[in-house]
Amino acid sequence: FTTSLLFSSPRLLFSEAQKKAILNWAKELGVRSLPSLSALKKCQSSLQDLVGDPTEKVTSHSGNVFYINSVAKAIAKDYANPLTRLAMQDYPEDGGKGMSEVFNGKKMLFDLLSPPAVQVDRTVYFMDKLLQESSGGYLIPKQFFLAAADAPTDTTEPCEQSDKVLYALGQAVERTEVCGLYVYVMCACTQICIRLGSLLVMMRRSY
Repeated sequence: FTTSLLFSSPRLLFSEAQKKAILNWAKELGVRSLPSLSALKKCQSSLQDLVGDPTEKVTSHSGNVFYINSVAKAIAKDYANPLTRLAMQDYPEDGGKGMSEVFNGKKMLFDLLSPPAVQVDRTVYFMDKLLQESSGGYLIPKQFFLAAADAPTDTTEPCEQSDKVLYALGQAVERTEVCGLYVYVMCACTQICIRLGSLLVMMRRSY
């Protein structure tokens, strides 16, 4: 596994002669169960048939040949890998005045689609679904993002990932009673932001 991983590194491109030299050097040092170069090629070929080859050959109109990798497939494999999944960032993050990553920017929060749902304390919250705060207020979430739980917003110091909690940014909603029915009216000009742990999912239907 380690040998195949070394020879498949995208940043260390080994020639056939270099691969043979490394295997011969390891053999002279007495390494046991050392695979041959042909066995490694067969293993890599079977792995590509199993998981797919992310590299696609493209020929331009002028005849130039180049290779590209699918970004979507690469991200999907990162999510499927238990070693890299924990490092993936699913939500935009409010870093205060400081900005060190692409997910700290406003573009990811306001210009890109938000994940359709989040789970906090075994409760699932959906985007565009009516929610009620524990204090009695109502809102319809439009975006979900991460921010520090109890930190000043003007700080430039980064917070640890474990210190971040999920917030919902959405439109405020007012409840009125009309002919014995509760009507929920969205306040288009009023946006509110609230920590998800203090929300209760509305089970009744809104009209």
